[in-house]
Amino acid sequence: MKPVPAASVVEDPVPPAQAHDATGDGLAALVEAFAVHSPAATSALWQRVRARCADIGPAVTRLIDDAEASDGGKHMRPRLVAAAYLGMGGAERQLLAEVAGAQQLLHLGLCMHDDLIDGDRVRHGVPNLIGRSHDAALAAGTRADAAERQALAAGLLAGDLALNAALLALLESAAPLPVRHRLALEATTELERTIAGELLDVQSETITPDRATPLRVAELKTAAYSVVLPLRLGAVAAGCESEATLHSLTQIGIALGIAYQLADDDLGLFGVTEATGKSVLSDVRQGKRTEHIRIAYARAGFADRATLDAVLGLPDATDADADLVREIVLRTGARESVARIVDEYMSRGIRLADTALPEPLATHLADLARSMRGRRR
Repeated sequence: MKPVPAASVVEDPVPPAQAHDATGDGLAALVEAFAVHSPAATSALWQRVRARCADIGPAVTRLIDDAEASDGGKHMRPRLVAAAYLGMGGAERQLLAEVAGAQQLLHLGLCMHDDLIDGDRVRHGVPNLIGRSHDAALAAGTRADAAERQALAAGLLAGDLALNAALLALLESAAPLPVRHRLALEATTELERTIAGELLDVQSETITPDRATPLRVAELKTAAYSVVLPLRLGAVAAGCESEATLHSLTQIGIALGIAYQLADDDLGLFGVTEATGKSVLSDVRQGKRTEHIRIAYARAGFADRATLDAVLGLPDATDADADLVREIVLRTGARESVARIVDEYMSRGIRLADTALPEPLATHLADLARSMRGRRR
């Protein structure tokens, strides 16, 4: 298949005069300058998908439009791509935009599949693609059962489109052929680990919390594609060929990724829906075996264990049920223990960065890590 010509992804994500000014606060400023244009970079890659599918018909175009409309959040992963790319000396703005956009597409695809697996209909506080598709089908007069099937299919296929578009973007990026191949290899390798983590996460819902391995799930499901992959993609795109440096980025990414997931789990149980955009009942109803729950269950007495057994995974769990879970997590000291684990992993990631990475990049990642202590969403 003849590649679709590269579109102009962003006008100027990295001002050329500043491209090598990645020192001290300069790197943070460059990342923020790029972040302003990050949504446009992803949008340009969706436009390539439209161009490839233009002869198929309006149904696919509508699905692509709906998938693109699912983009949102803080573009944390593209920011990490930019930090690694610029911090390792990269200066080609078109290449950075394509690689960072591909990372965001991969994230969107996994989010769509995650919503499908979890039965979620809301993301970032608004209906997700599945929810919108379901409502649109009902509004068009489709039977309830058929509307549900159409919505689930839309979530699955839109996620597939996003993942495929991400890999094509890396293979068609403005880099030498060996670098393009390495970028695609990096993405597919971490994607496999993320799939494995998702499987372990889902299967853990059928076992007692004390037998679960949430830290391993966090390493595979979250750290692999949310931190490790962006850092390695940025470094490879910048021309890094040192396997020792790439290995260090992996270890740093694992440490910071696990800390990020544990902080996210804390928000999932103790956060405010208006701030997080996610119901605090979601993890309770799904029976998520987080580190909070694993520790609480291991320390709990018979009565509290019975309560957790009865409430976790209850599809119609109420706010009162969630309050019971929170009380047990607090009473057993599990929340305090998780906070200490977060600090330990953050400290580990910061130490590794300090010894293995250029100073501006190490400082930038340390600042990001410390910001997780005050996360509210």
